[in-house]
Amino acid sequence: MLRVLFIFGFSSILGWVIEAIYRCIMSKKIVNPGFMGGCVLPIYGFGALILYYICKFGSLINVKYNAFIIILISIILLTLLEYISGLFLLKFFKLKLWDYSNRKFNINGLICLRFTLYWGILALIFYLFIYSFIDSISEVFINNKYCLLFLGIFYGVFFIDLFLSINLLGKIKKYAKSKSKIINLEKLRYDIITRISKNKFLNRLYPYLSTSLFLNNKIKDDKNDL
Repeated sequence: MLRVLFIFGFSSILGWVIEAIYRCIMSKKIVNPGFMGGCVLPIYGFGALILYYICKFGSLINVKYNAFIIILISIILLTLLEYISGLFLLKFFKLKLWDYSNRKFNINGLICLRFTLYWGILALIFYLFIYSFIDSISEVFINNKYCLLFLGIFYGVFFIDLFLSINLLGKIKKYAKSKSKIINLEKLRYDIITRISKNKFLNRLYPYLSTSLFLNNKIKDDKNDL
């Protein structure tokens, strides 16, 4: 369980860093890629756990083209994870955290061929370089009492952030339902940045506070659609 908690936390932070760099380069502006206020992307944490245990069990099975089978299974499961996560948010909270509708070979704008190939590249990198590293570092981490203290602090902050984010999801769902529409998170953030003049830098980095403020203002005085 400690190993699972470490891999999930470590990968959620690392995934946030990778996604933030990618989106900042693509959009040429500071972007917090996550929905939560902190620098974490839980979907990468779950993805890393999937990759870790696929590699772990796959390495115990000595069959022909073992590496190819591991990568193929990883691609399928990661794509399913992305689709199910996106569909869950769309159906239950009327929210789109990402939208591939303008890309070729997409399904409901939640998955597309391009990003499925990205998952394949990520799975290959994980299998070749990251699996052994994360297995070794997790062993050291979970046997060090100071590291365990850090892990406890991390999850304390994580669950507070998660509670606040779920509360915000409820507000977005209520607003989306009143408007009978789907809320696009990227457009919502853009509206936040352009509407709130003060502390723009902080609004980009910590979307929970500015998003919550923005929604409260929109609900009280709804002059424009999101």
